Amino acid sequence: MCGIAGFAGSGNQDTLARMVAAVRHRGPDDQGFFLDNQVGLGFARLSIIDLSPTGHQPMTSADGNATIIFNGEIYNYRELKSELLQKNSYPFRGTSDTEVLLALYQIYGIDFLKKINGMFALALYDKRNGSLFLTRDRMGKKPLYYTVIGGTLIFGSEPKALLQHPACVRKLNLTALNDYLHYEYVPTPYSIFEGISKLEPAHSALWQQGKLTTHPFWSMDFTEKRIAEADALKKLDAELQRSVAQRLVADVPLGIFLSGGLDSSTIAYYAQKASTQKIKTYSIGFKESSFDESAFARMVAEHLGTDHHEQILSAKDSLELIPHIADLLDEPMADPSIIPTYLLSKFTREHVTVALGGDGGDELFAGYPTFQAFKLAHWYRKLPETLRRLLLEPALSLIPASERDMSLGFLVRRFIAG
Repeated sequence: MCGIAGFAGSGNQDTLARMVAAVRHRGPDDQGFFLDNQVGLGFARLSIIDLSPTGHQPMTSADGNATIIFNGEIYNYRELKSELLQKNSYPFRGTSDTEVLLALYQIYGIDFLKKINGMFALALYDKRNGSLFLTRDRMGKKPLYYTVIGGTLIFGSEPKALLQHPACVRKLNLTALNDYLHYEYVPTPYSIFEGISKLEPAHSALWQQGKLTTHPFWSMDFTEKRIAEADALKKLDAELQRSVAQRLVADVPLGIFLSGGLDSSTIAYYAQKASTQKIKTYSIGFKESSFDESAFARMVAEHLGTDHHEQILSAKDSLELIPHIADLLDEPMADPSIIPTYLLSKFTREHVTVALGGDGGDELFAGYPTFQAFKLAHWYRKLPETLRRLLLEPALSLIPASERDMSLGFLVRRFIAG
């Protein structure tokens, strides 16, 4: 990941430098700054594609009119560049996907979003009309926060970047706090800070003549399509194979987070299938047996023939990380998986720069126990209320507490509470 930050309005080089420094952990390989006509763009780079100086950001178009900062990856940039080269429509200087975005903007304007397939958060300044264009990918994989204060637009990959701008006020958003206590995270478009918003997924924002307008550029098609199960499985297989192969494009070492679960194992399967060499897989385990899934990861790695690496940790390693969690997240989040995710990322970074994971699989394929509980709840509600209130629910106190992960007592209590 990389870090972007900037403003349109009040600000200077020192302000921009502090904003980029706040997100430097996102991009330790390089940094850059651009200032023109009250617009400041800053970038902290994690080099993945085009490691040469021609991949440096902020990047300005060949005609000098457009400047971009871009966090993410465009998976079809090679195909798009090939099309542009055939038309001889842009004098490319390097091999980055960032330069392809500039070339597309020069030809299609902001409609270039319709042509790209990828994950991104970017800011694009057009010198000709003084506009600043912000946008975020279709699924919202890359973060982008913004605020407008006193006629100045301030934005960045994380709130900590915005808070470095002297115009930005640190104030708790009580509505967001209420949502957090209800949902266990702060939903878009709010943030935990008053006045700071998240740009919604598949949305763009245009700053021009001191005004900000936002609009969606894409929405998911939920039109029902009749298809046989066998055909659906073939199509799913083809789409997974294509999408994973696209994400293996990198000019740096790449690996796979492997827990041994269905999601990460699926990604590892398609990655190994698309590779001519052994892919590198990484997992962590815990000395506490009920939290340890490393044996499943080893089984999958052995079956697929990957170059597998693992690290066994203890509960103490997790406890030592807790004081640093707030600095890592910026906003409160109740999902404890951030702890093993961070530990796994730290271990993996010792070997590779990029890693694919299975996050999102449970949401897309209804894999959480929540979905199973929803079916059970239908039958539970059919029981007489007196039986539930006087007999079953008091019986919960008889189930002994357990320190095991997802113990029966924990699941039953959560089910009744829900």
